[in-house]
Order: sequence, then C-alpha cells, then structure tokens
Amino acid sequence: MTIQISLKKYSRLWPALFVVVPLIISAYTHLWNPAGFPSQHVDEGHYLRKAISTEKGEGLQPQNRYLAPYFGQMFLAGIFKMINYPTFLVDRETSYSTVQEIFTIPRVIMGILAIADTFLVFKISQYRYGDKVAFAASILFAVMPFTWMTRRVLLESIQLPFILTSILLIIYSADVKQFRRTSIVMSGIFMGFAIFTKIPAFTMIPLVASLTYYNSRRLRYVLLWLIPVVLIPTLWPIHALVVGDWKDWVSGVLYQTHRESRPLINTLNTFFQADPILFVIGFGGLIYSVFKRDYFILLWIFPILIFLQLIGYVSSFHLISLLPPLCIAGGRMIMEIGNKSLRGRTREVLPFIRIAAIGLFGLISLSMLISIDMNSSYYRALAFVVQKLPDARPVSQKNISSFEVSNSGPEKITLSGNPEYFWVPEFIFNKAFQGSSYYSNAPFKTEKYIMIVDKGFLNILNGSSRSRERLSLAVNGTTSLSLFEQNMTGGIDTSKYPFTSLKLTPESRYIDIRANY
Repeated sequence: MTIQISLKKYSRLWPALFVVVPLIISAYTHLWNPAGFPSQHVDEGHYLRKAISTEKGEGLQPQNRYLAPYFGQMFLAGIFKMINYPTFLVDRETSYSTVQEIFTIPRVIMGILAIADTFLVFKISQYRYGDKVAFAASILFAVMPFTWMTRRVLLESIQLPFILTSILLIIYSADVKQFRRTSIVMSGIFMGFAIFTKIPAFTMIPLVASLTYYNSRRLRYVLLWLIPVVLIPTLWPIHALVVGDWKDWVSGVLYQTHRESRPLINTLNTFFQADPILFVIGFGGLIYSVFKRDYFILLWIFPILIFLQLIGYVSSFHLISLLPPLCIAGGRMIMEIGNKSLRGRTREVLPFIRIAAIGLFGLISLSMLISIDMNSSYYRALAFVVQKLPDARPVSQKNISSFEVSNSGPEKITLSGNPEYFWVPEFIFNKAFQGSSYYSNAPFKTEKYIMIVDKGFLNILNGSSRSRERLSLAVNGTTSLSLFEQNMTGGIDTSKYPFTSLKLTPESRYIDIRANY
C-alpha cells in the first residue's frame, strides 16, 4: 500500500518530466561547443554584418543587396543592443579568444532559439496528439544529428520559433473563446514576422489559415489572421520604393528565383546521407500520416516540398523548416504503430523503449559531432588579419564612413578573400581597408593588399571563375605572412554515420595570410 501511494505521488511528476527531459537534452545538444561546431558558413557572415550595421544605425542594406527582408537582422540587432554586443568585447586585446567569443555569442542565441523550438514542438504535439507523441517528437528534434543545422546564424533558424509560435497560438485559439481574436491576431503577427524574416515562410499559410477556419468556422477570423500576415512583409518592398531602390529590390528578388540549379531531390539525398535515421523516421511518419489522413501534417509538409521543388535551388539549411513536422510525424509513428496488436503493460512500455533507444543513439551520434572543433584555424587567422590592418581614423564629413576616409589617407590597404572575413575587422574593430571579394573581377584600388587564401580561394584559382586570372597575378606578387592549419577531421571516415554530416560543415584546414608589402 505504501509503495502504491508513493507511486501515485510521484506520478504527478511525469507530465513535467515529459517536457523537462527534452529541454535539458536540447540545451546540451545546441549549446555545447557553439563556436567550434559547425564550421562558419558564408551566409552567417552576411547576416551578422547586416545585424551589426543595423545595430550601429548604418542602415538596413549595407551591401545594397535586396536578397532577404529585414526582420532577421533587426531581431539580432535588437538582442545585440540589449546585451551590449559587441561593445564589451572590443576593448580587449585582439586575440584568438576574443575573436572566438565574437562568434560564440550569436551561436548561443541560436542555441536558445533551438531550445525554444524544442518546447514549441512539444506543446504543438501535446495538444494534437497527447503527451507521449509530444515527448517522442521533442526528443527527435533535440538529438537527431541533422538538427545541428539550427546552430548556425541563418534566417531559417531565426524564423522557425516565429512559425511554431504562430501555429501554437492558432491551436490554442480553439479553447480560449474569450481571447480568440487576440490569439488569432497574435498568431498572424508572428507569422508576418516569420515571412518578414524570409519569404518562403508563406508556405505555412495553408496550414494556419485552415486551422483558423476549422477552429472558428468563420471566414472573417481567417481574414483577421491574414491582415498582419500580409501587411508586415509588405514593409519590405514599401521601404525599397520609398528610398528609391525599387529596381534594386526587383533585381534582388529575381536573383533569388534565377539561381543555378540545385534541385530538391539532390538536397533530400544529402539529407538521407547525413542523417538516414531521421530521414526514414520523418518520411515514414509522413507516409503514416497519409494513411491516417492527418491533414495537419500533410498541410505542413507538402506546401514546403512543392515550393522547394518549384524554385529549383535548395540548400541543406532550407530543410530546417521541415524538421518540426518530420519530428512530429515520426514521433507519432513511433508511439502508435503496432500498438493495437499489443496488450497490457507491453502496450504502455514498448513505445517508450523505442523512443529511448532511438534517442540514446541520436544523442551519442550528435555528441560525436558537436565535440569537434572545426573553426580553430579560422579564428586564429582572423585575429591575425585584424592585427595587421590599420585603425580607421575618425571622420567629420557627413555621410562618409570612417572606412572610406581612412583609405583616402596615406595608408591604403585592400583585403581580398571571402566576404565572410570582412565584417569583424570592419564593424567590430573599426579597421580601415578596402574589401575585395574573391568573386569580384574588379582590380584592386590600392597598392598594398592582404589576401586571405583559404579553400574557397584555392578553388577559384584552380577553376574557371572570371576572377581567376586577376587573383593568380595578385597572389604571385605576395609573400606568406602566416599560415594557419588544423586537421581535426583528417582521420575521420566521412562515409560512415554519423560523420556523414561533416560533408555539410567543411573544416577550415588551411588559411594562408599573404601580403605584397
């Protein structure tokens, strides 16, 4: 009798454990070694540069490229302003540790967003399918190797919690009749911000609009939801029109829709190679949802797949928006399939044994990945470059940056390389230089130049790019100042799971800093 009473007492803790355990695991998998894994992506440098320039009040389009709406950079800039980033790091001596911390903080922010995603996946699944499926779905999202994609500072990682929050608010609106309108409007605002972060989030409109109508049976509530969904992203073209950049905006949008071909099937094959377990579970769950006529999952996944197929250019991180529904569908399949043939205690325990085994396997696999330091040479090389560049001089001329004025003085230096290297010396350490992307065919405008020769640079030198000849001549006139090398993944067989994911995060093994002076 005492044992039964004790079990009843502790049974009240199970609902809390169902959500706490996935969150603790997610905190580990998304916050462990954030600066070391994965490798730095060129788009991260692009988005961070925009965020820092926005924080400093230097405009929304520092590169005059209308390739994505503004909310992602505004969201990051707001957080950076609140935590005084990067000001509290600038006063320190320029070193490897300082540069590493500069990249750590944005990655930690992404990790916190991923933990929020885990919680939202749990709550959405809990409302639709119950505690067991919610536990399984959130465990899959927390531990499966492919979910490390959310660690990078990408617009997809930023917009995901806004999409999930919008869905959750609409689901809850069915039970909060007194606050239904407020919940619907707030859901529309969150979805509007998600689309204002990156346009493909509009693929969520069929799902959320149908949920809105199903919950209320009133078309006016759907229209009420659509108002902020449409108005908020419209600020992007309106701003371009007001500032006289309409042609640039149209050009930027057309560029995104006419890029070189990278079809969806190829990216799905990459997904399968990187994480076959999640791929099979997720798409197996999708097939299970078809048989179960689960329109919630079908309306979530199929619009995304159709859109990605139509645009013809799909990177691996474009699949981030598919991770929650695949985890939910897979979690439901794991917890339900085959249960009707079971009886008694086995029917209750077996689903948890399944998800525990898969979760433990995924956790071990992901731990093997996130413990690798992919970026040591990258940070050391960047710290060296910052030390070699001259400080910018203060300016008094209106509308002229310190960067431009310094280059008009006696000391003029061009920095040539991948543009992802430029934002740290320019915006964090206020260094004076003329940036020259290795994609550009324009000649250097200064006599002195520094070249950051990494793997991407060497690929251009050995390829057929239009800038190859110019860069080859420039490299021949330089000497090496310092060579930074590492080989943390050299002994790893990337054809074996879970290291197949490393093909999506190449290590910075070789960086040669060269100059002509």
